[in-house]
Amino acid sequence: MNAELKAMACLLVYPRKQLIDELGEIEAYIQASTSLNQKVKDSLSCFINKLEKASLTSIQRVYVATFDMGRRASLNLFEHLHGDSRGRGPAMVNLTKLYEDHGLKFESDELPDFLPAVLEFLSGLSFKDAQLWLQSATPLISSIDTELQLMDSPWAAVTAGLLAFADAPREKAELQRDDLIPSIDAEWKDAPVTFGASPNPVEQEVKFSRRKPE
Repeated sequence: MNAELKAMACLLVYPRKQLIDELGEIEAYIQASTSLNQKVKDSLSCFINKLEKASLTSIQRVYVATFDMGRRASLNLFEHLHGDSRGRGPAMVNLTKLYEDHGLKFESDELPDFLPAVLEFLSGLSFKDAQLWLQSATPLISSIDTELQLMDSPWAAVTAGLLAFADAPREKAELQRDDLIPSIDAEWKDAPVTFGASPNPVEQEVKFSRRKPE
């Protein structure tokens, strides 16, 4: 299992109370990774530290402003490839079939091309297969990463980690503060956050079930 992909998937879902109890385990998987360099690990640890210290409402507010307002940083990969064109439907069908071919049934309110769902799927493949598949998606992930850099978003640590896992180059974007995106420094206060327990935080948004043999 590619545990670091599972860990980064958890960091990309909408933040809920269940997440904080898993942050220690998430960081442990990231630090144990042999596919991520220390610079990437340190950046992800810094992001996790911010999640631990921030108030839940401020995290959620910044998440929505980052990923749900507009398409530039959308975590639905095919939006960056097809937009609302007719090509998106067949691409979604093909991706769902890929999941099913591996004995998985996608069960979620999210679409199959939701990046955390894709990472959840890849985490169960061999390292070589997961890396090759992620490499094929790097143009889309790079597009999201560039936008996150321009926003000066802490979630850019996660997309940087994904590009590192794929052994893909990361382009440095010129940072600009968009006044429409809440400032992390202003929104995230150093107040403790209380989360509930969950054995698998990514399942709050993304669920797969094993298909029963026919």
